[in-house]
Amino acid sequence: MKRTLIPFFVLVFAAACTDKEQEMLLLQLQSDMVRANAAIDSLTYSLDDSNRLLDDMRAQVDSTQQVNDKLLESVQKLNKELRHWSNLATEYKQSNARLKREIEQLRREKQADRYTISQLRTETDRLNGELLETHSSIRRQSDQIRRLEQELAQTKAELDEAKKIAQNAVYLYAANETQLLEQGYLKTNRPFGSGFRKQYELIKRIDRDNPSTQVAPIGQAIALSSEVEAFVDRYGRLKQGADYKVTRNEAGVQVAFLNELAGGTGVLAILKE
Repeated sequence: MKRTLIPFFVLVFAAACTDKEQEMLLLQLQSDMVRANAAIDSLTYSLDDSNRLLDDMRAQVDSTQQVNDKLLESVQKLNKELRHWSNLATEYKQSNARLKREIEQLRREKQADRYTISQLRTETDRLNGELLETHSSIRRQSDQIRRLEQELAQTKAELDEAKKIAQNAVYLYAANETQLLEQGYLKTNRPFGSGFRKQYELIKRIDRDNPSTQVAPIGQAIALSSEVEAFVDRYGRLKQGADYKVTRNEAGVQVAFLNELAGGTGVLAILKE
């Protein structure tokens, strides 16, 4: 950002203002500089607080992609604002240092220029306005990050609960044998000849997002659309009584899975045709 440089005054003061007026203008300008430096220190504390907040957030951002994307967008925007503030503060301090040297020069030589002092005050006011706007922007971004932190904590708790439920439930997909073979879920064979019972095997992972997939918590009964020929996982048939229990009543056919080791796995329900 371009700044107006303060020239060294080499002309003798000629009836522009009295020495007393010049001294009062210089004292007023110096007072403005002190207030501006105090504002810079205050904003620097805010900057440190925002940086600590960012460090805490970076340690927690590891949950859902949606929240991470929002958080990353906010963090990037805040980092941009912080870089702008840092550059602005450095530039402002350098300008103040130059201004101090010029003021001492003016004091020694008793020279003043009303127009130049007006320009300096205008530049100081403009920089003060930019500093206040940057400070407000940083505070808004910090508040947004705190809100996202709360959303992240809530989402993480929901994910933990969903993961706990998923680990204690069976994912059940029910269809007849023909449909399961066509969909690539089922493999059948008779290893000991046609006179022996047919063997089944689940050969493809069940799509948990499929609307036809039912979530059956271990120990809880769920309803089936019709009678079942067999329940099958990737190791073969499940054993009734040990792995599952089927009940029939006025509501229809219901199954409850009993083996806790089956939690989180997929099971096919081969319906009778």
